[in-house]
Amino acid sequence: MKTKFILAAALIGLSSCSMTDIITDNNGGNDSAISFSVARKNATKAPTALNQTNHYNFGVFAYKNTDAEHNVMANYLVGYKGDNVGYYMSDTDQTTMGDAAGLANGQSMWQYEKLGSAEYNYTGTDGYYTKTQTQYMSNVANQYLRYWDNSSASTSFYAYAPYINGAGTATYDNSEKTLTIPDGSVVAAFVEGNATQEASEYMYATTTVETANYGKDVQLNFKRLNAKVNIKFWEDIAGYDVKILDLTSEYGVSAAPSVQEGTAPAFTYAQGEYFAKSGYDINFSAATPAVTAKTGTKTSDALKFTSPDADKIGETQAEATPSVTTYYAIPKNNTTGFTFHVSYMLTSTTGEKITVQNATVFVPAANANWVANTHYTYIFKITKNTSGPTGDPGTINPNDPTASTDNALYPIVFDNCSVEDWVVANSDYNIN
Repeated sequence: MKTKFILAAALIGLSSCSMTDIITDNNGGNDSAISFSVARKNATKAPTALNQTNHYNFGVFAYKNTDAEHNVMANYLVGYKGDNVGYYMSDTDQTTMGDAAGLANGQSMWQYEKLGSAEYNYTGTDGYYTKTQTQYMSNVANQYLRYWDNSSASTSFYAYAPYINGAGTATYDNSEKTLTIPDGSVVAAFVEGNATQEASEYMYATTTVETANYGKDVQLNFKRLNAKVNIKFWEDIAGYDVKILDLTSEYGVSAAPSVQEGTAPAFTYAQGEYFAKSGYDINFSAATPAVTAKTGTKTSDALKFTSPDADKIGETQAEATPSVTTYYAIPKNNTTGFTFHVSYMLTSTTGEKITVQNATVFVPAANANWVANTHYTYIFKITKNTSGPTGDPGTINPNDPTASTDNALYPIVFDNCSVEDWVVANSDYNIN
């Protein structure tokens, strides 16, 4: 597609908009117990509760500075109880249960006490996680309430979200100050509409609390390991409305991984690949944690986005119409670009319709080398210079890496207008 392509990067920037205020210890009635109150805040926005983003758990490791070998918490699951969401808990089972988030009084809706796999026994049908949903359960059999120790000058916390259950769970090596999320645990994923992204957004955080702040809120600044990708469309073809159509019966809009080779205008395209799974080592030795990706697993499958369902897309960039699909990408030195495939229908002011099928545009690798904790929006402008056939497109391959350079729309042009010579027709009559 000879369309103009605009990348709006860093709508959520790594340095400017991060997950903050995640863990706090509430002072008050149980001021010696370590309790958690979780919220999410972007640097330029008001705080948003982590549970409002459909995250209802995280894992945490904790060590005192006086004891580098024996942990305070070893991969404890910290869970949230809301109105029929998260984990079912009661005031009698959780010592620090209750109160609203953000009040430093030792009460919280985020709990770890008695959420061990041998302790959590909920089997009801009110919407809370049940003990049979093992992916949401702790790897620890018994989770006990933990307390601040004033004999240690500080206590350090190392956390990750979401919690990973099973043999492939996260681990922490305090001698190396390294949190490890095993290879393959972080999976690139597509999320539709308001569906949960809990298993798609992976995060890590750390903080060290000194004695003077024991019993007060413990602040953790979570950073995402994924990148977030969305797409939008707008058009400026005068006299026509444009509606995005499904590319095939299985695809809305596709983005085939592709490598552009050669030089303009004779570009060729080869199949590319990108990371579908990975794991990470996060080293907390320095003030800024060092994140190292594992080997990872690659794929050449096309990215799949649902077509916008609007009858017509926006006519300015500010009114660009989005797909409801969000892609949570693995940001791991991506060296491939993507050829986007789009079909759409133009409707004129008189109701006449033209269908353009399998229009394409190539997005270079430089604009697809995603960075963690960054939100990318690809904004496509459909113009009269589009590619793609208006007749039978043949079999459409959503994984085809080749970007077409053939025009789809040819304007109706009037030229060489002429007038034929008069035709001479004689009719003879005699006058007598």
